[in-house]
Amino acid sequence: MNFTISAFTILDLRFMKRTLLFILVCFLSITGFSQDKQVISGKSAYKAVKAGKVKSAKKIKEVPDLIIKEEVFEDPNSNNLIDGNEKSSIRFKIENLGTGMAKYVTVNVSLKNKMIQGLEFRTYTNVGQINPNETKEVVIPIEGKINLEQGLAEFKIDVKEDQGFDAFPLEMKIETHRFEPPHVIIADAVFSTENGGKLKLNNPMQMKFIVQNIGNSDAADVNVLCALPNGDCVLTGESDKFTIGRLAKGESRELEFLFVATRRYTLKEIPIRISVIESFNKYGQDTTISVSLDQELLPQSQVVIAAISATGLQVQKVSLSSAVDKNIPVNSMVNNKKFALIIGNEDYSKYQPGLQTEMNVVFARNDAVVVKDYVTRVLGFPEENVYLLRDATTGEMNQKIELISKLVSKTGADAELLFYYAGHGLPDEITHVPYLIPVDVNGSNLYSAIKLSDIYRKFSGTGCKRITVFLDACFSGGGRESGLLAARSVKVKPLEGSLTGNMVVFSATKGDQSAMPYRSEKHGLFTYFLLKKIQETSGNLSYGNLADYLTKTVSIESLKINQKEQDPEVNVSAEVKDVWMEWKLSLR
Repeated sequence: MNFTISAFTILDLRFMKRTLLFILVCFLSITGFSQDKQVISGKSAYKAVKAGKVKSAKKIKEVPDLIIKEEVFEDPNSNNLIDGNEKSSIRFKIENLGTGMAKYVTVNVSLKNKMIQGLEFRTYTNVGQINPNETKEVVIPIEGKINLEQGLAEFKIDVKEDQGFDAFPLEMKIETHRFEPPHVIIADAVFSTENGGKLKLNNPMQMKFIVQNIGNSDAADVNVLCALPNGDCVLTGESDKFTIGRLAKGESRELEFLFVATRRYTLKEIPIRISVIESFNKYGQDTTISVSLDQELLPQSQVVIAAISATGLQVQKVSLSSAVDKNIPVNSMVNNKKFALIIGNEDYSKYQPGLQTEMNVVFARNDAVVVKDYVTRVLGFPEENVYLLRDATTGEMNQKIELISKLVSKTGADAELLFYYAGHGLPDEITHVPYLIPVDVNGSNLYSAIKLSDIYRKFSGTGCKRITVFLDACFSGGGRESGLLAARSVKVKPLEGSLTGNMVVFSATKGDQSAMPYRSEKHGLFTYFLLKKIQETSGNLSYGNLADYLTKTVSIESLKINQKEQDPEVNVSAEVKDVWMEWKLSLR
């Protein structure tokens, strides 16, 4: 039988073959047979299948642990606000408490609430790596522009770590305050001559005046220019231009302008034009002040500033401060192992109604405040290590004496301690043992008073390398104005105990003398000259030089100023008798 096979038939057979092969492959795939076989070019072949390696998770043996601590908001005027036209900052520390290194640490700052107009701050800071037990400080600059709107800035601070070990976020809410301009005026002014009396031509004159910012924000780049608009008047001082710089809200500055009118001057009054310039050049108020040739003037030593009004604006009186209260030197070096306790007990009559105000220790509070400024600015004591008490009670004094003794003791042998006291001291009438008198202790009953020897014993027991004591008090029953026991007619000479430890004591008086005030300087006489010497030397003097200065100067000036004897003395412990004179006040 003959068959005729056409081309189409051959194609059909090839198609059928491919179809059957496709069905077979699918069947083997479904039944799992293909897991052990592999089809190659239409043929079946066995193939060994190897198990692949499973990729394990990354292992970290040492883990970082970040925390944010010691966060603080810093602003120039310390009002805890972000003010318009003010630069401030958020400062904090990042500490790694873990055992592993924190890698690629960054800080991201954002606002949780809506953006506040006129508020700018750094949003990103690259901190880098932080090793275990390492701490890094971060400062976030913040600026309130002059168009800053009133509101509440809710900052969120995220500390991110590359491996995911982030710190818990920090949130801070700080109020924003719109810009309020400064207002710099000439608040007070008075004219004087060397000997007082009526103004005379060809005689040098002094105009003492006070520049004050009575506006609602700080003034920057403040300059004052004095001019004599009329002829035949000549400047005799060093300059007619005064550079003040920043003048905080409410702050004032005392200035002196010296001049003379020649005999050619024919007018009855001498005007002085005072121009005030600040950074905006529009918030300083110019003033013209005149002095009459018929005006009775004070001697320069008796000048008392009386408030004047500038173009009708009533200005609150600004009192003049002592020369040692201003221009305090600044020493940038700080010793964290220095500690100080400063006490100024002035107002005894407030706590003891039966006392007369004359029995108060005038200027003792001001003494303590300014001593603190010198201790922190000049002598290298950290602000947080200095304790200031004003009008301290028995409980307050005992508490702080105990606290600072423990702090110094725990700090170790390298610690230094300074103790300053201005106030009443009294001796026991029988034992003559001297006491410091808190403001709530009656002079007739010393049961709650603080024995001076007990304070010395506690301080010496700390084991620190240096203890310095300044006492602007007497222990005879006297005082600056009147003794705490005014009726006592006979003063008692206090018992002098021996000192132990590394201690030097500078006392304002000796024996039965009284510690006197320096009224024109608003300080105790002893304290004023103590501060004056530190101011003149920037604290760069030895204890020996200070002792010589105080014993000589105070003794003479007390007779001149108060017509009474006051002779300071210095007592030292046996341990330091050969070395104390070479000790230095400051770190320099």
